[in-house]
Amino acid sequence: MLSLLLGLWALWVGCNGSEAAGPEGEPCSSDADCGALHCIAAAGDAPADLDALELACGELREDAGDDADACEDADNCARGICLLAGACAAPCASDADCGKSQRCAPVFARTSEDALASLSACVALCDLGREAEIESEVERKAISEGDSELELATLVGEGEHATFAVLEHLDPDWPGERCRPPLCLEQLTSVGDSPVALFDAAADYTTAAPPLVPVATGDHISPLVLQLPAPGAPGYSADGYLVRMRSERAGDVRVTRISGDGGLQLDLNVFYVGALELRPEGERGPELLAQALDRVDEILGQADIFIGDVRQIAVRGALPMRGTYFPRGDGAQGFTMLRVRYGSYVELPGLFQLSAGAGNRAINLFLLSDIEPLISGREPEAEAGGIPGPPAMHGTAGSGIAVAVDMMAGNPGQLGRTLAHEIAHYLGLFHVSEADGAVLDNLEDTAECRREQDQDGNGLDREDCAEHGADNLMFWAKAPGIVLSAQQRAVLRANPILR
Repeated sequence: MLSLLLGLWALWVGCNGSEAAGPEGEPCSSDADCGALHCIAAAGDAPADLDALELACGELREDAGDDADACEDADNCARGICLLAGACAAPCASDADCGKSQRCAPVFARTSEDALASLSACVALCDLGREAEIESEVERKAISEGDSELELATLVGEGEHATFAVLEHLDPDWPGERCRPPLCLEQLTSVGDSPVALFDAAADYTTAAPPLVPVATGDHISPLVLQLPAPGAPGYSADGYLVRMRSERAGDVRVTRISGDGGLQLDLNVFYVGALELRPEGERGPELLAQALDRVDEILGQADIFIGDVRQIAVRGALPMRGTYFPRGDGAQGFTMLRVRYGSYVELPGLFQLSAGAGNRAINLFLLSDIEPLISGREPEAEAGGIPGPPAMHGTAGSGIAVAVDMMAGNPGQLGRTLAHEIAHYLGLFHVSEADGAVLDNLEDTAECRREQDQDGNGLDREDCAEHGADNLMFWAKAPGIVLSAQQRAVLRANPILR
């Protein structure tokens, strides 16, 4: 009887006493290590810049922000963890420590005015909120070395707007030798009794009709983002789609499908990464940026789209100059200037991944000093992470727009047009035609500048295309054009990242 009473007493203590609280002050990597306590930033001196953040089991701070709440510094967060991207977060060791709509990602936390600390934290897969329909799943071993096929089902409740399908290789070997991104799309086909090729990477679009579904291809495009047809549009398939793709490394792929209504307000996260030593200032940034955003409002105002909230984030400490390390093991060269190695902007994915955990419905702008040209004689002003970019999916290798600000220091109008052009890419607009005369833009009311418009045999330029799209915002070359067609305006407004 005594042993039974002692056993019941021990059980009561285990459920209600100090033993249930967990190992207070002990190191942890997630809440799973802490019993009834939580894994929080450890008390004591802040780690040196870019060192790992020390974590320990303890009590949450009272009157501080919950996970995913916006923050300025660690004191704003119940766990004492404020991410670089401006939101509170919980640490993790793997996806199993996070919620169903989250993933465990490498991130940086703010520890002082001039320092960051590294950790892994739970971040949202997509920050579009309940208004959008979102499904995400990991397809295990879906990617083979070489060619692979993947079926995409349609979303059951999808509305009249297009569905976005975002494919992320979870074990990429980038940059590769033959297939530059982790996933290279080869063909997109509808499923059904009479399948239709919606996009074919082998097609010659300098002569062929534009694809029903344009797809961005290039050295750094990652993740693979497909804007599938809306119900009733050409190429729509209620039975789904078949994606044929190539990879240099086998592995898992995360497939996230998104469908939702668009809007008229576009929020921004602005990351200052060494451009002209700019820092957060006012509601819309320093004068150069504020004037440039006014120009963006004028241009995108044709579609009744205007810039809303602007969250400003200074990338602190040594990170801008150090950058990150990529799979081949080569030392990084920093983020302040994107340099070309292996024929690619190898730092671009790591730069965009700094947005992990932002927690808001916004496009991320990264203001850099310069971007080296991939092609001699063609100085890039900016690079978008995709066409379209992954909508409100922060922290992926395509989650943002990198802007070379220094070359436009004295010209806010030029900076504004560049931003408008790249934002339009991110929202889903392709060039009306490319420098080689190829056309991927499938809109009927935009002009095409094909090879036959080359008057002097020296390649297409603004003069050749003067009557064939050079006045459009989405003309491929640097130009003053800002025109948007009715169908282009409709594409912009339909993107669910707008509110």
